[in-house]
Amino acid sequence: MLGRSRNKRQLEIFEVPVARFISKKHELVIGADQIDWEAIEDKFMPFYSPKGRPSIPPRKIIGMMLLKERFNLSDEKVLKIWPENPYWQYFCGEVHFQTEKPFSHSELSRFRQRVGKEGMDVLHDITLKQFGNPDSRTYGTYSDRRKKNFWKKIIG
Repeated sequence: MLGRSRNKRQLEIFEVPVARFISKKHELVIGADQIDWEAIEDKFMPFYSPKGRPSIPPRKIIGMMLLKERFNLSDEKVLKIWPENPYWQYFCGEVHFQTEKPFSHSELSRFRQRVGKEGMDVLHDITLKQFGNPDSRTYGTYSDRRKKNFWKKIIG
């Protein structure tokens, strides 16, 4: 069953919003705000069964995979760093700052197995459509070199 992200921006009394720790000018914040995460969830729905326990929300696990590729990290390392970095948490759709890993590193392998090459191609196509070809001069709305290099690393 496809897990959905929590209702956005509703805060609990003792939870700290991750947005308090971040700059809106950071490349990960800008990148996260540019991605149509709902479209990604819709594209990945066919890979999930309507029965059973809800999965990890696609934004969280796909965001984690994008960070893993961007920073050239292992499954274990990306999950170790994630609780320490509010920008990564924001990128993955977290509303409140978290101090624990969101899931086991084996979930990344399970996700890759679940979606297979077809799912990874879907992710690649969505990213290309959203941001264009990083080698072209008309690279989406991005002219900043750091942002261009960020997405170039992800989509190859």
